[in-house]
Amino acid sequence: MIELRIPKATPSLNAMLGQFWHKRTKQKKEWRWLVRAARLEAKVFLDAPLAKARVTITRHGRRICDTDNLYGGQKMLIDCLVREGILANDTPEHVELLVKQKLTNSPHTIVQIERIDASESERTRA
Repeated sequence: MIELRIPKATPSLNAMLGQFWHKRTKQKKEWRWLVRAARLEAKVFLDAPLAKARVTITRHGRRICDTDNLYGGQKMLIDCLVREGILANDTPEHVELLVKQKLTNSPHTIVQIERIDASESERTRA
């Protein structure tokens, strides 16, 4: 299992949608560097991206988001996992996503990524 610790809580969907395009572009770049730094700190060097994975994101933040805000706010993070070569794609055929949240005074995000084998994937469909 791959575990990345990012020293920032993911934004809510409402926060992302309310941003001017220039600020959102800057935030995307920041998240790309945060994910890259977390990948290097965790010593994650893959020969090829994971074709199928179960991704569990735990957002530790100062506020609790409602469900659609919580899941929508993960877009930048998931896109960065694809761009960093950890995930092959972010479509439902490639990623099973579970997002959790906890209330804390020290915002951060924990990302756990498990490879799903083809045989396990077939069992869950049956």
